[in-house]
Amino acid sequence: MRKKAALYNELKAAQIASILLGLEGGTMNLLKLIKIMYALEKESLKRRGSLVTYDHFYSLPHGQVVSQTYDRAEYRDRPAHTIWSKYFKTTVRGREKFVHRVEDAGLSQLSRAEIELAKDIYDQNKNKTPAKLMEEHHTPSITPEWKDPGSGRIETKYASLLRILGKTDEQITEFENDLDELICLKSLR
Repeated sequence: MRKKAALYNELKAAQIASILLGLEGGTMNLLKLIKIMYALEKESLKRRGSLVTYDHFYSLPHGQVVSQTYDRAEYRDRPAHTIWSKYFKTTVRGREKFVHRVEDAGLSQLSRAEIELAKDIYDQNKNKTPAKLMEEHHTPSITPEWKDPGSGRIETKYASLLRILGKTDEQITEFENDLDELICLKSLR
């Protein structure tokens, strides 16, 4: 089994979130932010055959999520002094949670293509409510990778998503080999 958790780039996730929150005026509904970040990762796989943050993907009752980013924004599994907590705070209003940008995370880790992708995905989703995005995540023609997890969660493996996106077995094998190389390189640091 691949140790993909080691590849998660929290700073890149924070920088993407910072861009999205900046475009939204500094505050966004938590579910909307997570859905847009998932859409960005999915589109990055489709267009470029690579991920931006190397987050884990899961089907939850409210749709697909970028799991490690969601955990940090939700305050789960987040130590007090993480990269995420430096730039964002989450508040609760009624039954909704909101993420607020308290400091710009910058762009130092992002390529121009990743910045443009973030802006494109935001533009495609900026007028959608969290409820609309959750509805789309339960629509098989839009989000066929979502599986009903009941009250739990089901991992969406990268290879499964790549297959849904129309990638060939050769492209999937190449992606997985690249993951292995990245894991090896990171372990040498």
